Amino acid sequence: MKDPIVILGGGPCGLSCAWELAAQGWDVVVLEREPRPGGLCATNTFGEYRFDLGGHRFLSQNQELTSRILDLMGADMLVSERKSVVMHSGKRFAYPLSAPDLVENLGLGLNLKALLGYAGELIRRRISPRDESHFEGWVTARFGRPLYDRFFGPYTEKLWGIPPTQISSDWAAQRISLLNLGDAALRLIGLRRSPIRTYARRYYYPRLGMGQLFDRMASRMCREGGIIHLGADVTGLDVVGNRVKAVRYHVDGQEYLLPCSWVFSTISLPALARYIAPQSTNGVETAIGNLRSRALRFLNIPLDIPDFSENTWMYIAEPQYKMSRIQEPKRRSSEMVPQGKTSIMLEIPCSVGDKIWEADGNTLFQEMSLELRSLGYNIDSVALDHHSVWVEHGYPIYHLGYQHDRDTLLAEVAKMENVLTGGRQGIFRYIFLDTAMEMGIEAAHQIMQGSRNLKHIQSIRTEKALLEIDALTAT
Repeated sequence: MKDPIVILGGGPCGLSCAWELAAQGWDVVVLEREPRPGGLCATNTFGEYRFDLGGHRFLSQNQELTSRILDLMGADMLVSERKSVVMHSGKRFAYPLSAPDLVENLGLGLNLKALLGYAGELIRRRISPRDESHFEGWVTARFGRPLYDRFFGPYTEKLWGIPPTQISSDWAAQRISLLNLGDAALRLIGLRRSPIRTYARRYYYPRLGMGQLFDRMASRMCREGGIIHLGADVTGLDVVGNRVKAVRYHVDGQEYLLPCSWVFSTISLPALARYIAPQSTNGVETAIGNLRSRALRFLNIPLDIPDFSENTWMYIAEPQYKMSRIQEPKRRSSEMVPQGKTSIMLEIPCSVGDKIWEADGNTLFQEMSLELRSLGYNIDSVALDHHSVWVEHGYPIYHLGYQHDRDTLLAEVAKMENVLTGGRQGIFRYIFLDTAMEMGIEAAHQIMQGSRNLKHIQSIRTEKALLEIDALTAT
């Protein structure tokens, strides 16, 4: 009997691969570290309240994938519409940032400073152009120093934990809707009417949280003969020559060895490279150390009130606040909370092992309550409880030179004849769940055909266009 295909990680990418393989009658085993499927798209329950791990939603240009997901979910898939704002200096700016709203909210003095700053950049461009390889240079060249200092720079540094001069400009190019301040001014006075790069407001969302989609996908995969082991922590690969012969993993402290015919990995690319080449070269070691992810801590708070705000989420742009975003799950589905109640999710960027990551829950709650009060929201009398969820690999950090480090590790993976990698962590690329699912399905097709094309998986949805986003300039 042929050894099964083993998939490392039961998130959107891994589960989609397993679903496709099982539907075609292939033996497949999924190893997922967490106690539930879904990865970063899982939904946690806290009493009668449900909380996702971030602002997930389903929308896709792939009509075949959309049809399959709608068929899988049936009446449990809702159509929702988001409303988002950026909170700054006591004001609420429309999100995405728009020229009319900026003009109205900034006031005459700041508008004049912004225009003068942009004019200065136009002059500078002719004399001594900025280095636009990093986030700060790219944004400042297009919007001027005043807007960079007010909106883009502080939020970006808070979110990523490193100076924007160390972040690749790739990040800005994919996530800022206005082309530059000049483009915004022309639109404001009606001299430019071409469609603006923008973001989808309507989206699909499961009735019981995004995790419901992947719970159902995992169940369907298992009914079709696939297997998923939850709480399974991958610890190594048995490599013979240019092939992986077995996967090692722990469940409840006991080690298991699972023979495999193929491996499709959606775990972090540095971890996979380490398993493939424990005694790697200096170049690989350097790349493993350089590729890092930003961690997140979510503070979830049930509230004894019917509504917190009218917004799906609110970005907190100012650097004195540790939280980067406030989300209200009820705005996606009313069934995320009991009737007559609501809840909020506070998203707090951090690094594994730092003060935020290690903080006592009650201490963090008190600190975040003070931040909310400063923003105009006093929850002292209505907060019913609180609990934290930690995410180690939240967002890949696009540091300067990340492309070289990523390519170095992908080349290491390519040496294995029966290994594929995909997903946000697996290729170290910020992607949305629909793209992750497309990667998983493509990986399944390559495995079934016995013909591997790693670059094709990695290049899915790399069109040079603005990406639908989850945070002000990044997430």
